[in-house]
Amino acid sequence: MDLKPTILVVEDKKSEREAMARFLRVEGYHVLAAPNPEQALQHLNKPIDLVISDLRMGEISGNELLRRWRQHHPSTAFIMVTAHGDVESAVEAMKLGAQDYLSKPVNPDELSILVGKCLTSRGKVIYAPDNGEPSQAFGRMIGHSPIMLKVYDQARRAAAVESTILVTGESGTGKELMAEGIHRNSPRSKNAFVTVNMAAVPENLVESELFGHIKGAFTGATAERVGRFEAAQKGTLFIDEIGDFALSSQAKRLRVLENHTVTPIGSNQDRKVDVRVVAATSRNLEEMVKEGTFREDLYYRLNVITIQLPPLRSRPEDIPLLVQHFLANLCRSTGREDLEVAPQLMRFFETYEWPGNVRQLRNCLESMVVMASDRVLTVDDLPPTMGDQHTTSEVEIPVGVTLEDLERTAVEQALTQFDGNRTHAAESLGISVRTLQRKLKAWGLAEGEE
Repeated sequence: MDLKPTILVVEDKKSEREAMARFLRVEGYHVLAAPNPEQALQHLNKPIDLVISDLRMGEISGNELLRRWRQHHPSTAFIMVTAHGDVESAVEAMKLGAQDYLSKPVNPDELSILVGKCLTSRGKVIYAPDNGEPSQAFGRMIGHSPIMLKVYDQARRAAAVESTILVTGESGTGKELMAEGIHRNSPRSKNAFVTVNMAAVPENLVESELFGHIKGAFTGATAERVGRFEAAQKGTLFIDEIGDFALSSQAKRLRVLENHTVTPIGSNQDRKVDVRVVAATSRNLEEMVKEGTFREDLYYRLNVITIQLPPLRSRPEDIPLLVQHFLANLCRSTGREDLEVAPQLMRFFETYEWPGNVRQLRNCLESMVVMASDRVLTVDDLPPTMGDQHTTSEVEIPVGVTLEDLERTAVEQALTQFDGNRTHAAESLGISVRTLQRKLKAWGLAEGEE
């Protein structure tokens, strides 16, 4: 039995339509395409699981297509694609029944995540091609290191209850993927998963984005707008970079979390919302509380359950698995034959600091896949911003420094780099753990050995 969902892409620009369709086919879906709503409606008699439609397309808009389609098939999932600055119309589409929207230019990773989310929320079994994802995973997160398995266990426990969750971690560690995984593993999984990134919302539009507004509430409010809290009714609302809330507006966020009501701008009517909130931040909220830039009561209301995502540099054993996963997907999406990673390059990946974490690793591999001229990727294929970091240079050694001094320095630096993990330090030095332990004992550094 073929479990591949069928997706209809409606886009009047040929290049964008074909690019989106090609990407979705590589992801493993059946894809139909139409250049306008009129031709899209000709597919009404087919079993379509998801429609991805541009908002602005001549005489019939994407919202009108949504209205007509739902008259025949109210259960079909919809994603709207909108140009920059047309977010209000996209949110109007959500009021009409669309699950979410994407802004142009469409990011392939965001498209992949949102398609999977919409199909899952509709109870559709998602066809999953062989993408290297391990069994020890949580949602779309990848990694089987002990630290990640502990995080997965915490997330599964948290998903089963209704408490507010705060996901912390450096930029690029996968906080939105963690929130999505929590939603998928929760009792709310069949309902909407709505996201909002506070860093991307202008301060004067925050209230309208979250709570909505009524028609005529302010200049330019020509129609009622549903806020993100109401759009996530019965589901999960993911608020990213919650530390970017202005102090002056934090009291209203606290009120929603405590009373479960929102008041659209211009309205005197409170509206009840049943929403599970997962918030995330790359900032230190505790320090912000001490500095007076984040409300203490809001911090404690958010910090009911905290899940901290580790930086990539603290789980180097996951890097080969991530490289395999990203490389396979990138080769499929770009039409390249399968590429391999040279051992020297993999060692570089495993020892590099990755300040941008998993996101930086993925972007690095994308650049290499596009630009590489050979089937085997080497350190010479690294992007220019990283390529100079693998080169070696002559180091002047002070007179009187012995070989043992240099060896001890190398061991101490390796242990510092891997947070005291002797197995990883030994691997990076090219020696066995037993040899490393023997040297530490000889230097009087073996205290606390397990």
